[in-house]
Amino acid sequence: MHYRELGQGETVVLLHGFLENHKMWNQFAETLSKDYHLIIPDLLGHGDTPTASETHTMEMQAQHVIQILNHKEIESASFIGHSMGGYISMAIARDYPEKVKRLCLFFSNTLPDTDDKKQQRLKAIETAEENTESFVRHSVRGLFDPDKLAELEQEIKQARTWAMETPLEGIAAALRGMRERTDTTQVLQQAAYPIEIVLGEFDSAVDAEAFQQIMPGKDNIQVDILPVGHMGHLEAPKETLEILQDFLKR
Repeated sequence: MHYRELGQGETVVLLHGFLENHKMWNQFAETLSKDYHLIIPDLLGHGDTPTASETHTMEMQAQHVIQILNHKEIESASFIGHSMGGYISMAIARDYPEKVKRLCLFFSNTLPDTDDKKQQRLKAIETAEENTESFVRHSVRGLFDPDKLAELEQEIKQARTWAMETPLEGIAAALRGMRERTDTTQVLQQAAYPIEIVLGEFDSAVDAEAFQQIMPGKDNIQVDILPVGHMGHLEAPKETLEILQDFLKR
């Protein structure tokens, strides 16, 4: 698994989402690396990391991330996961709890796919196989606040450029893996370390309302809801970076 490493201090692992790679964190990494040791992987089938299987389960992705930490002899770290990266962070928190100091779900949640969503994943694979470029173009656009598409034109273009670096086999393997993921809400209920959950009011990929209803009300869990879509790091970079900086000081 390819990864970028920079900065010194306490280790923070930044996990990108579906149709992204380590570059999505570039803007934040510049600031965070002044205070932290960052490990920023390209997840399986994304960026410079090749596809390893027809299905990349969240558990498989988690295992590869943990292998990086073990190789670097890092005992524990803070994990920040965007979207699919959040699902992988939850798999790490469940399967390797001793590795987690803090956990942030960044426009992500703990819920499995609904039956409808599982069907949509299969349809998405078919669509991507028919025309990958068209699939990426439409998928990325749909992740932003629909009322601000004109003013976010440059940000959408940037996200599409990164997304186009994802090969078809990586797209399909990730979709199959996300389709198979299980409910990890119980992990939030059991964890005692600081947890940050960042949600978008206009997020088409994460049902913020449904997630809030099942979320445990605990002192170690902080929730921030912003007036953005799924791509808060591009839609509201200043606000989201400040939230992450505050979270890492907890």
